[in-house]
Amino acid sequence: MKEISIVGATFYGNRGAEAMLSTSMGRLREACPGDLNFNVFTYYPKSDCDLVNDPRISIYSSTPAYLVMVLFPVAMLYRLFGVLRLSFFHRFFPQSILSLARSEVLICLAGVSFVEGRTKFIPFNIATILPAMVLGVPVVKFSQAMGPFKSYINRMAARIFLGRCRQVFTRGETTHAYLRDLFSTSDRYQRADDAAFLFKSEDCLSQQAAGLEDKLSELKILRQSGKTIVGVCPSVVIAKRAETAGWDYQQRMQELISGLVEKGYAVALYPNATRGEDMDKTHNNDLPLLAEIEKKLSSNISKHVVSFSGSLNAAQVHQIINSCDVQAVSRFHAMVASLASCIPVMVIGWSHKYLEVMERFGQQDMVLDYKKGSVEPVIDCVDRLVAERTERAQQISNALPAVQKLSNVQIDYIAKLLKCSA
Repeated sequence: MKEISIVGATFYGNRGAEAMLSTSMGRLREACPGDLNFNVFTYYPKSDCDLVNDPRISIYSSTPAYLVMVLFPVAMLYRLFGVLRLSFFHRFFPQSILSLARSEVLICLAGVSFVEGRTKFIPFNIATILPAMVLGVPVVKFSQAMGPFKSYINRMAARIFLGRCRQVFTRGETTHAYLRDLFSTSDRYQRADDAAFLFKSEDCLSQQAAGLEDKLSELKILRQSGKTIVGVCPSVVIAKRAETAGWDYQQRMQELISGLVEKGYAVALYPNATRGEDMDKTHNNDLPLLAEIEKKLSSNISKHVVSFSGSLNAAQVHQIINSCDVQAVSRFHAMVASLASCIPVMVIGWSHKYLEVMERFGQQDMVLDYKKGSVEPVIDCVDRLVAERTERAQQISNALPAVQKLSNVQIDYIAKLLKCSA
């Protein structure tokens, strides 16, 4: 029986992370048939345990406190006891350490890491992979955005810790160029597209939220009335960035939805980060933002808007996306899910991670910078998406097989590392 540990993604909260996590396990089980167990290190251990009931998946904590106070120091002790030939005492160590130490590999599924301007997250980027390195477990970073590496702290941290990974997969050409600038040789990194491009609904292991079918029926009625359905997926991450920059993202989303409805569209307003029972929490939770947006829409507008809520899982988010004609999103994996479904999409983003993926599909003209804060360019993009819907859907469809093939490279790498034979 082989064990794989995974860190940097959760089943609960960010549904893009759930899609990457579920997909990675699903494709690895296909590539390595037989007994393959997973140890998932998550910062929502209790919620993930409640959501997932699979005997082949063990859930452990990777909260910042647990990483710093337990995993790292105990990993050091575990290593020291081994050096001192006191391995007998290993049996008394926490199960989290024993499971990590038994693992063939630690896969890091962080969507972004060592990104310039996110200095406060660098310690967490390090802490998630350092215990495995201490234990001598190979670390492989699945497709993610990194860089640029301009500041001394970020450049030094990335050079040290990315340099000690067995392999780093870059999610786009921009990230790949940043790694090329950081390292003199290319044996430690290679290109791979996002794991979620390989997502299948049956991969989803978490429980579904109730009430989705009723909402989808409302969308169907709007479509039957002749409406074009525009999916709108806001992001609390960008809402916080906008607040720091001095403008109101929530108000802009209200203006966007009103503008779309006034032009004759119907809107599916949905989240891609859900903590349904934790409405007072805004980290990895778009639901409070959506509730505020919906509450302030006029009755004339809201009757053309179907708003989705609850702890929707990744498969349910995909159902919503596939019920729309075009998409206007701020969540990265809502963009990925749209592209994977060949649905034309425009994105309001905050880093190079959006652009480098949209470039793969020839859709880079549909990436807007959140800092501009105006809804008119967004509505213009939606109009273009609708007018060019058939051509863009075909363009995305033509590019998708190559993207999925490059995404599968990281699965093949792990299968080879584990000496699997399908």
